[in-house]
Amino acid sequence: MSKIAKIIEKNPNKILLFLGRVPNFTPQELRHFVEDLGMKYADTYQGEEPSDIALLVLSSMLTPPEEQLSYDLYDAGVEDVSLEVFEKFYTQRIQPNTLLMSLKLSNDQQKLRRMLQNEAFSDEIFLKLFGMLDWGSEGIYECDENRDMTIAFVKRFYRPDGFRDPAMIYAPTTVMNIAQESRDPKVLDAILSMPNHTIKVSRYETHRPKNLRETVAFNESIAPETIRRLMGYGDEGIDYFLAGNGALSGKELQRLYDRSTSLVRLMLAHNQALTDELFCVLLKDEERVVHALFAHQPITPTRLAWIKEHPAVAYVGKNPNIEEVVTALVALETWELDKALASNATLSCEALEILDQRYGEAIALALAHNPNLSVALFEKLYGLDRLEVLQALASNPATPKSMLDALCERHDRLLNPHLASNPSVEIRYLREFQLDTSLVRILANNSTYAQSVLSGLGL
Repeated sequence: MSKIAKIIEKNPNKILLFLGRVPNFTPQELRHFVEDLGMKYADTYQGEEPSDIALLVLSSMLTPPEEQLSYDLYDAGVEDVSLEVFEKFYTQRIQPNTLLMSLKLSNDQQKLRRMLQNEAFSDEIFLKLFGMLDWGSEGIYECDENRDMTIAFVKRFYRPDGFRDPAMIYAPTTVMNIAQESRDPKVLDAILSMPNHTIKVSRYETHRPKNLRETVAFNESIAPETIRRLMGYGDEGIDYFLAGNGALSGKELQRLYDRSTSLVRLMLAHNQALTDELFCVLLKDEERVVHALFAHQPITPTRLAWIKEHPAVAYVGKNPNIEEVVTALVALETWELDKALASNATLSCEALEILDQRYGEAIALALAHNPNLSVALFEKLYGLDRLEVLQALASNPATPKSMLDALCERHDRLLNPHLASNPSVEIRYLREFQLDTSLVRILANNSTYAQSVLSGLGL
C-alpha cells in the first residue's frame, strides 16, 4: 500500500490540501477524485486545525507564502507528498477504460491535453489517449497547444543510444528521429495520428524521407495494421519507402507493384524481402531496375539460373548477397563479371586465387581492393609496382602492416591520400599526414585518427 493510501485509510473524512500550481488537473477533477476517496478537497488554507488536514500535496511551483505555510504545517505534524507522487497515485486508482470512455463521450480536448502531460500514465495509456487528440488544421509545432502535445510525446519516446542532449526534446527534427529509430510498433502507429510534419531535403535526395509518414513507412518495426494505413494514403512518396521495407509481406509488395511507378519499382528491386515471383516480373522492367535487382537482391541458385545469360549479369559481381552461388559465378568465366567479383569481399581467398590465375595482371587492380587476399597474393600485387594497384593496396585495410609501412615511407603524394583514408595505417604516419592541409578532410573520416584525437582530448 502506498504512503498516500495509508494516510487516507487512517484519516477518513479529513482534508487533502493542495498547495501551488497544479497544471494537469482542474479543481473540479481533483474535488471529484478526492471526494470519491472519502476525503475533503482544499486548495487554500482557511485556518483549519493541523489535525484536520490529513495530507499536504505540494507542487514544485509554490509562492513564498505557500512555501512558508508548508513548513509551518509540517512542523505541526502534517505529512506531505510531492504533486508527482500524487499523480502516480491518481493514475493507479483511476480506471483507464473509464477514463478513455469518458473522454470519447465528452470529446473534452482540454482535459485530454492535461491528461497527456501527466507523466505518471503508462506508455500504453498515453498512446491510447494520444490517438484521440484533435490537432486541428495546424502542424505539430504551429501553435502552443500542439507544440505542448508534441513535446509530451517526445519526452516519453525520444530514447537515443548514448548521450541524450536535453535540448533535442524541443528540436523540430526529434519527432522524425523517433519515427526513424523507434522499435515500438505502437509508437510508430501513433505518429500517423499526428499532422504530417515535413523537413527540408534537397530535391536531389529522393532517397531520404521528407515527412513523418514516409519515415514511418521505411521503419521495419511497423505493424501490419500500420502498413495497411500507410498503403491507404495512396501516396507515391509513401509507397516508395514502403517498397524498400523488409517488413512487408509478399502480398503487400505485389500490391505496391500493381500500382507502382518507375521509382517504386526501383525501390522494390532493392528490397531484400522480394519474392521470386516479383523478381521474375522485374527482370522485364527498365534497365536501371534490372541492374538494381542484380546488384542488391540475394542471388540463389534458382535466381542465378534465370539470369546467368543475361547481358547485365556483371552487375551481380558487386552484390554482397551471393554466398550460395559464388562458385557457380566464378565457373561462368565471364570477364566483366569476374572483374566485378574480384573486389567483392564475399569471395574466398581460394576463389580470388582462381581469378588471378585466370587473368593475371589484367585483373590486378580489381583484386587489390579485396580484403580477402592471401599474403602471397598481396605480395604479388605489391611487386607489380603499378601506381593504380599500389593506390588500391594503400586504401585496403587488410593490406599487411609491413606493406603499408613501406608505402608510407615512400612519401609519395599520389599514394598519401589513399593511405590517409586507411584505418589500418599506424597513427604515427597519420599524424605526419596531418601536416598536409590537403589530407585533413580525408583524415577526419579515418576512424583510427579520429579516435586518437578524441583520446588526446580525454574523451
